[in-house]
Amino acid sequence: MPSPDDIRFIIVVIPIALMVIGIWKPLYAAIGYMIFVYANATHYYPFFMPFKAELVFALVILVRIGLSYRNLKRLSYHGNAVNKYVYLFVACVALSFLYAWDYQVSWSYGVYHFLKTLVLYLMVVMTLEGRKDIKIFAWSFVLLFAYLAYEPTYGFLTGTGGDVQMYGTIYVSSVGPLSGHVALANNMNQMIPLAYFLTLGYRNIYKRAFIAIPLIIFMTALIGSGSRGGVMGFAFFGMVLVFFSKKRAVTATIIGVLLVILFLFSVNISSTASRIEKGQVWGRFTGLTHGIEMVKRGSIFGVGPGCFALARGRYFGHPMDAHNIYGQVIGELGIPGAIAWFFILRATFINLMKSKRLLRSMAMQRTFFYFLASGMQASLVVRLFVAMGSHGLYYFYWFIMPAMSAAIFFAVKRMADESPAESVPQEKAA
Repeated sequence: MPSPDDIRFIIVVIPIALMVIGIWKPLYAAIGYMIFVYANATHYYPFFMPFKAELVFALVILVRIGLSYRNLKRLSYHGNAVNKYVYLFVACVALSFLYAWDYQVSWSYGVYHFLKTLVLYLMVVMTLEGRKDIKIFAWSFVLLFAYLAYEPTYGFLTGTGGDVQMYGTIYVSSVGPLSGHVALANNMNQMIPLAYFLTLGYRNIYKRAFIAIPLIIFMTALIGSGSRGGVMGFAFFGMVLVFFSKKRAVTATIIGVLLVILFLFSVNISSTASRIEKGQVWGRFTGLTHGIEMVKRGSIFGVGPGCFALARGRYFGHPMDAHNIYGQVIGELGIPGAIAWFFILRATFINLMKSKRLLRSMAMQRTFFYFLASGMQASLVVRLFVAMGSHGLYYFYWFIMPAMSAAIFFAVKRMADESPAESVPQEKAA
């Protein structure tokens, strides 16, 4: 296996190449920006830092995309409830910032990260159109996380590095969104369902084996994370698969046997599961109760984006992050922000459900769109479950999923409008 350092150059070479291609096809520029920012290229290559590369790339790409009226038109919320609620959420973040306990803290730990996410959201909304674009972006999203998870996977398999804890050695990324063992586990739990369903979309056994590589990386990184929440999230995914299955009894039996095998033959999983304690689980829920209490004691607009730990320290004596996304959204953005976030998620699930319903009406259950929509549904459900023990409200995942759901729905609706159900052939899986 090549070491992470041996392949690090791709996080600069690929984004730059994609941004050049993006002159003609803006979607690739958006993908390049996503890779450059979330693979932390400026950290590994400080050469870009004095030039404010992330900001410059963002402005250049937005200007290029905005040259097309057709792209700008997609920013309208007419016919796209996701856009409407995202704009409402942006307004709630801005309003909450005005009531922030500390403007500097709020900017550094909340608003700044959300602005990068918002820029990417706008790029995706304006450039994602049609089956080919959606397929390219979906796999780019999966492959980005496969790259991010490669470092902890490499460390776990080779025994290189690792962070020694009293309960064992955990393997995480050195920097970035996967640099904490809980964050790593949560991200793997969100990506495993998506990679799993996309893998099902390929009938050829050799293609399926190759496409399953990201799935294997995600599962290995999850085991190496040593996160108790990760084990719980993976078990919950098994329950979600049973719900999605038509033959639930058979599926439940197979998943049960696989989980038993994993627990018996993986020391990491069994030892991690043994550390799950009632007190620790309940401790995560205090993030929710503290978030509610912050609104009761202060403003209905919350304590400000990124100010949860600061307010928690003053109110409850321990300045810790929420470790519960529901408590974070209520505590930081108050009642309006929580409502807006709920409606973003609601609109996302509605888009996916409507898309699958239309595909079933056209007898297209074995298509890429159907598997992608199912994978996104499962991914969101699992992530919402593990989010009871984690935060990350301004993380780009929460806004990429809604943007993709809207693009999928419009693409599927266009297919349904252009062709009667009985004349639409069953698209073969690759």
